[in-house]
Amino acid sequence: MKKIILILITISLFTNLAKADVKISGFMQHIVGMGDDVDGGVTDKFTRFSMAADTTLDNGWTAGGSFALSVQPLLSAAADAYLPTSNSFYIQTDSATVTLGQTADAVTNLIPRVSAMVPGDGTDGYYFALFDSGTQATSDTGFAEVYYAQNSSRINVAFPIINGFSVQATYTPSLEFNSSTSNARQSATESSNHGEALHIAASYEGEMEGVSYIVGIGSITGNAKSTAGIYAANDLSVFTGGIKATMGNLTLGAHAYDHGESFGRANDANKASDAGYTVAAEYAMGNITIGMGYAHQEKVDGGTSDLVKEDTIVYYGIGYNLGGGVNTWVQLDDIDHSDGDHATTEVDPQIIMAGISLGF
Repeated sequence: MKKIILILITISLFTNLAKADVKISGFMQHIVGMGDDVDGGVTDKFTRFSMAADTTLDNGWTAGGSFALSVQPLLSAAADAYLPTSNSFYIQTDSATVTLGQTADAVTNLIPRVSAMVPGDGTDGYYFALFDSGTQATSDTGFAEVYYAQNSSRINVAFPIINGFSVQATYTPSLEFNSSTSNARQSATESSNHGEALHIAASYEGEMEGVSYIVGIGSITGNAKSTAGIYAANDLSVFTGGIKATMGNLTLGAHAYDHGESFGRANDANKASDAGYTVAAEYAMGNITIGMGYAHQEKVDGGTSDLVKEDTIVYYGIGYNLGGGVNTWVQLDDIDHSDGDHATTEVDPQIIMAGISLGF
């Protein structure tokens, strides 16, 4: 009898201490790849576990937080500066939701991710790069605006959705700091990332004559990089936009970005440039989804070089939802790389990948 009373008291104590509703979730995915001019093999990406909690404050506001840890960086002790790895806290009021920590920025949140269309996560998952190391024309995240999905330590403000319009703004004290760095905030003299940055984005979601659509635009502005040997570096100035439209089972999308001269110098003889775009289409038939996409990016380093580096991917995918949180997909990528020098013999791989994932 005393043991039963003790157990009941213990449960009561822990029940009273638990103020927030906690949710635990996870995702695991394994990928097989093979093809021409690649080694191929079995690998994984985005396998993770997440925890989230929220509670109501005395004044009626909602406060909460979440973190997600990717398994591969934990096992290999590799640095991981990108989502889904994150760690943030938020307060939601009637006028805005303010998020503080290592989280997504406004542009990442609101621009329609056309690159994620087509089973196999399009080019958004960057799965092809698990097997192909020949990408030429990227300054950071390929086929997307720079610093896309990077989990820098920042403050994001999301205003309420009004008549389909969404607006967010993000202030990042320094893009140098993210989940791959320590928690010390002592800026290095040199950094491969830009410094202080401001993300602003807006989107509109609506429907017209049976077509539902979402369109978003965003800008990123910030301080120049402080890299050894680079003087008079340009400030960060990026513009990006995207649109997705769904008509019945068919979804079409287009996305473009332009980094301008963000990765060049003011006194460059040849001006730097960096831009790209993606178009994609998907068709859903019950548990089956098929799709295809085309992505292109090009870059000029500037300075003494006027070579135009280019990457192009044509990709096709088919996915099947097995139910119970299990999904499978197959994607074929036909990739073309160019460093802009006609004397170079390029390696242009063709890769077939298949994946299976479980969300819980």
